[in-house]
Amino acid sequence: MKTLYEASNSLEAQMLHDLLQQEGIPTQVNGAYLQGGVGELPASGLVRLMVDAENYERARAVIQRWEATEVHDPAPAPAQRQNNGFAALLVGVLIGVAGSYLFFRAPLNNDGIDYNHDGVPDLIWRYSPSGTFLGSKEDRNLDGKIDYVETADRQGHVVSAEADDDFDGVFESRYRLRKGKYEVGEVDTDGDTLPDLRYHYAHGVLTSVEFLNPYTALPVRIEHYRLGVLTTAEVDADKDGKLDKRYVYSATAEVIEEQVITLAP
Repeated sequence: MKTLYEASNSLEAQMLHDLLQQEGIPTQVNGAYLQGGVGELPASGLVRLMVDAENYERARAVIQRWEATEVHDPAPAPAQRQNNGFAALLVGVLIGVAGSYLFFRAPLNNDGIDYNHDGVPDLIWRYSPSGTFLGSKEDRNLDGKIDYVETADRQGHVVSAEADDDFDGVFESRYRLRKGKYEVGEVDTDGDTLPDLRYHYAHGVLTSVEFLNPYTALPVRIEHYRLGVLTTAEVDADKDGKLDKRYVYSATAEVIEEQVITLAP
């Protein structure tokens, strides 16, 4: 792996790590625990963000965009000195709020499982210092690359997930969860950044799949499932953007009935 960024502290490194994860770029924070061993000494060079060589250029572009958006407040003009006391108080309050947020949300505590015993955890759970679950990340095919990431809300409930289901390094599948169970999922099957499939679940169980026209986002086919078995499907047979035919399937996925869907005038 290559050094992508030398952070000023572990919180900055973790923030950038999470930012890159949202872009589908897996990274690794090195030296986060070393900083705690040097007390008040500067952390320069200790905490580093690492990335695979093939993702380095794409990751650098994300870092550069982040650096370009940083806000630097100009020094106050002499005429504003009478407001310095209030400004200092306001800054103190903001720092306190931000510090509290980072304390309860910063993923400083990790736990995990090393399935293949290579010394690198393949499943990692992240917790805040207060013990709140923040999410997890996993290398499901044990190739050394993270391919599944879960994110939790402030109550520790998993609310979203991203997956690289074909293990090509690109997170093409995204899911919304409710009470820890899948509710809706979308997949970009052809890499054009537009979803082609949309999955619907009830209590985490698949109920239907929509095949989408990526340009109109309208379904061209909707399949319905019960216990994993295809039961019916509505299809846009004449390609006019409206579902006009229904197929009924047997337990072995054979069409046993065709129905015309009557469209409202």
